[in-house]
Amino acid sequence: MNTFIIISAVIVGITILAMLPSLSRRQHIATEDTREDNIRIARERLEEIEKSHANGELSDEEFSQAKKDLEIALAQDLSKAAATIDNSTPKLAKGTLLGLVLIIPAIVIGVYQHVGAPQHLNVVGPSAPASSTANLPPIGELVKELESRLNEKPDNAQGWFLLGRTFMKMGDHQGAVRAYRKLLALMPNTTAKISLVDALSMVNGGNVPDEAVTLLDEILREEPEAITALWLAGNAAHQRDQFAKAQAYWERAYPLLNDQPGMQQELGTMLSQVSQQTGNAWQAPAPATSAAITVNVALTPELLEKISDDDTVFIYAKAQQGPPMPVAVARHKVSELPIQVTLTDAMAMMPQMTLSTTQNVLVGARISKTGQAIAQSGDLQANEVAMNIASTEPVSLLINQIKP
Repeated sequence: MNTFIIISAVIVGITILAMLPSLSRRQHIATEDTREDNIRIARERLEEIEKSHANGELSDEEFSQAKKDLEIALAQDLSKAAATIDNSTPKLAKGTLLGLVLIIPAIVIGVYQHVGAPQHLNVVGPSAPASSTANLPPIGELVKELESRLNEKPDNAQGWFLLGRTFMKMGDHQGAVRAYRKLLALMPNTTAKISLVDALSMVNGGNVPDEAVTLLDEILREEPEAITALWLAGNAAHQRDQFAKAQAYWERAYPLLNDQPGMQQELGTMLSQVSQQTGNAWQAPAPATSAAITVNVALTPELLEKISDDDTVFIYAKAQQGPPMPVAVARHKVSELPIQVTLTDAMAMMPQMTLSTTQNVLVGARISKTGQAIAQSGDLQANEVAMNIASTEPVSLLINQIKP
């Protein structure tokens, strides 16, 4: 699985890096032969799925679900790649982006069929031919090619970010530090600083060094509720036997993790342990919710040009019968998509109208440019999904419509 992740990350990095100049400055870099080969692979994959449906191997319902899953996967791949691009980078052409997200998954699926465990991959249809990856270069060569391209065009923040992530997956933490330093020089934001903190800590055997502590202090001055920075700052303090300081950082982070119960539970265990060292008793607050719905939200690539990173995303649940006011709602930014959110009773707009007081709900997601909670014409939205709150299955929403 690690090999698959590394190969995927490097292929994505090289492909995007090779195409970015032509997209932003209208310069042709990728060869026509490579482009045609990639498009052919993508078409073959689509044809295999359609053939399975035509042969009766997939029911209409399964075929429809497969198309929906693939569309969500495309949206997630595109959003994750776009989220790390420097704000000064011009927006990519819509048509080219769609070609990019079609080509990359096709290549990645082919590689996974060859070196991974395809039975665990949620892709409908026959396995891709092993011959499609027979000539795949070694990982080291792919990394060298990516690094060589970056040295030629060192102002590409996204490329340095992808290279740093690849080095981290490979266990080359020194290489990751080099890449993230380049990223920080180009894009001195929270993402770059946290990435460098992580790499510096791994080089230091898991301990947060002084340079990383300085970066964490900078982050928390700018974003006092940055959860990862609070968590790592607590780690740094604890490693220096500053137990009261560690407890203070972690107590600030704990309520910010209400929509991530697994991480909150882990942090709660750490707080219980450090409170014994400080003598300052700490007890996890009584659960504020007795009902919860996990929601995965993504945006279709076709609507990318109609939104900006600062637009507001509302993720909500409302009673199927009764007042239209949501019984739970979460507010996020488009820049956070794709996102997983857990709706709980704590997110109710009125204390007497919660998830726990409702049996059947409609779960939906909407993007608003104005930030208004009330839906307006021109908002982007997903089809609402009906469910019973007793269900533990996550809900997947794809924002792919414009409200009339």
